[in-house]
Amino acid sequence: MKNQVLKNAMILGASGIMAKSFDFAFRAFYSRSLGTEGMGLLSLGFGFHGVMLTVSTAGLGVAVSKVVSEYLEKKDYGAVRQCMKIAVYGVTCLSLLVILLTLVSAEWIAGSILGDSRVAPSLCCLVPSILFMGISYCLKGYFYAARKTIIPASSEFVEQAVKCCIITLLLKWMLPRGIGYGCTAVFCGISIGEFSSCLYLSLFFKKEAKKLRACTIRKGILRSLVKISFPAMLTSLTGSSLRMQEEVWIVSAFKRFGMSHAEAISSLGMIHGMVMPMLVFPLTLAGSVTTLLVPEIARANASANPKRLGRLVKKVYGFGLVAGCGVLLVFQLFSDQLSQGIFHAPSIAPAVQRLSVLCPLMFLDSLSCAVLNGLGRQFSLLAYNLSDSFLRLLGIFVLVPRYGMPALLGVIAASNLFTCTLTMRKAIRNSGLIKSLEEFPGFKNFLRKRHV
Repeated sequence: MKNQVLKNAMILGASGIMAKSFDFAFRAFYSRSLGTEGMGLLSLGFGFHGVMLTVSTAGLGVAVSKVVSEYLEKKDYGAVRQCMKIAVYGVTCLSLLVILLTLVSAEWIAGSILGDSRVAPSLCCLVPSILFMGISYCLKGYFYAARKTIIPASSEFVEQAVKCCIITLLLKWMLPRGIGYGCTAVFCGISIGEFSSCLYLSLFFKKEAKKLRACTIRKGILRSLVKISFPAMLTSLTGSSLRMQEEVWIVSAFKRFGMSHAEAISSLGMIHGMVMPMLVFPLTLAGSVTTLLVPEIARANASANPKRLGRLVKKVYGFGLVAGCGVLLVFQLFSDQLSQGIFHAPSIAPAVQRLSVLCPLMFLDSLSCAVLNGLGRQFSLLAYNLSDSFLRLLGIFVLVPRYGMPALLGVIAASNLFTCTLTMRKAIRNSGLIKSLEEFPGFKNFLRKRHV
């Protein structure tokens, strides 16, 4: 088992690093064409897209990964097939409904909710990707649970290659007409790229489905999926809705601070379109490996062996701490060079340097969320995300109109510290990490002295 986990981690790590590095480099390429204002418009469109994607997927990606891994462990292939049918059909129906509603009301959404009518055509081009992404999430969940990681890993290369070719061609044709058309080109390319990835995964799953011909019908599979997916959906939906509202409020707060609409959109694009993607980029690379944590922690938890679970979590946190501190050091030393080299925007270097101190916290928080998902603590994540989002909105509403950009950076820093503290505390208490650490004599003595 250890060799298989290590092999999967290496495959996902290597493929994730290459695919996401290529995606980040291409993002930097088109950000130079669109500028900070264009990146701000993209952020608004992605914010709404995140809400609609959450509604259509309903958290089934996480649920499939967890439930299928448990049935595969029992070699109950009929239940696996039944689980996949329920998940894919459910995602398809929800996605088609969301796509229809968005296409009908795109103008109203762009003008009344997002505050910029230029986003409307972009939404119409981006929303079809919801169907393809939803199906892909379910199929990837199966392959992760089956420990066949090379298939979802290779699908990322297909998606990136198609997406980059289409966006490059469309930008040359549409960007001269205006920034809004440039954003439409990017979103259209994303939808086509997601379609190619979904088609690729579907072809491989069709072969896998032939092996799942057992006619066993299990009761309670729908209940199991809903039990996991519903809180996961609420967590993601609440978070994505509040993030969308947060971006709209940031633009409004900057305008109340004294900026014009174009300046406010540009400031949003600078932070959410350039600075934060640069800081989160190393975390997305690690995310290719942490995706495996949900099914592996679910297996360890199902084995009723708290020490085994604790050892796994201990290694995870060790990796997160080392990686986060390493990334922090790089950004502190080379913020000017990275800002100029990646985005051709040296003005973002001070913000990169200030916010880079959050990198260790972001790594630990992401790993803690993966641990809690594997343990089935989705409602705890929902509560944490809710409280964090409300605090962020309060800070944006009260502080940013008075102090501008420094206040926004302070709100981001306080938010990351708050969520990391809550998720780590919950994960450590529920994962058996303390019992695993008790294997070390020095730790036992420390606990004994503290108790005394």
